[in-house]
Amino acid sequence: MIFRYKGFSIETDENVYEPSDDTYILLDSLEKVGIRPGFRVLEVGCGTGIISIALSGRAASVVACDINPHAVDVCKRNAARNKVKNVEVAGSDLFSGVSGKFDLIVFNTPYLPQSLDETVSGEINYAWDGGVDGRKVIERFLAEVSSYLFEGGRIVFLESSLSDYEKSLSYLESAGFKVKIINRLKLHFEELVVIEAVRG
Repeated sequence: MIFRYKGFSIETDENVYEPSDDTYILLDSLEKVGIRPGFRVLEVGCGTGIISIALSGRAASVVACDINPHAVDVCKRNAARNKVKNVEVAGSDLFSGVSGKFDLIVFNTPYLPQSLDETVSGEINYAWDGGVDGRKVIERFLAEVSSYLFEGGRIVFLESSLSDYEKSLSYLESAGFKVKIINRLKLHFEELVVIEAVRG
């Protein structure tokens, strides 16, 4: 299926997480974040690439990475479809396939607490499987992210009340980040929050 978003043409794939409420609140939040033309941006967990493509016109370069090989393929196709030249796409488990430092790192985290009988077969499960408490991937991300940020760089990431986002706020504050919640969306069984953290 192909849909349009603010002038972009985005192809989806049954093996890749399709943009949903969490994607759009993150996109809306990023419109309010100051991004200078010289910025180097990284999107972890790029999925279809809609966020990286939307950011490409505001930054010097964007690296879009995903652990799901189907996502890597569809993101590459979407960048080509939209004639976006400054988005590089890579296969990566968080930062494993990434090098260098960035001014902005974006991540729509896999935050759903999962039990073994809830997992879905195939690589698409990476998009939402947060382990037993929803924090399996989030805590790895937070522990490693500073090494990939320039001084004064920032992360903008989405979490849920289901993954106890207060733990992320506390962790980042103790690591010297200036942290704030820049957007919220209440759904019937959870609250989504977008967190901005600036490295001191």
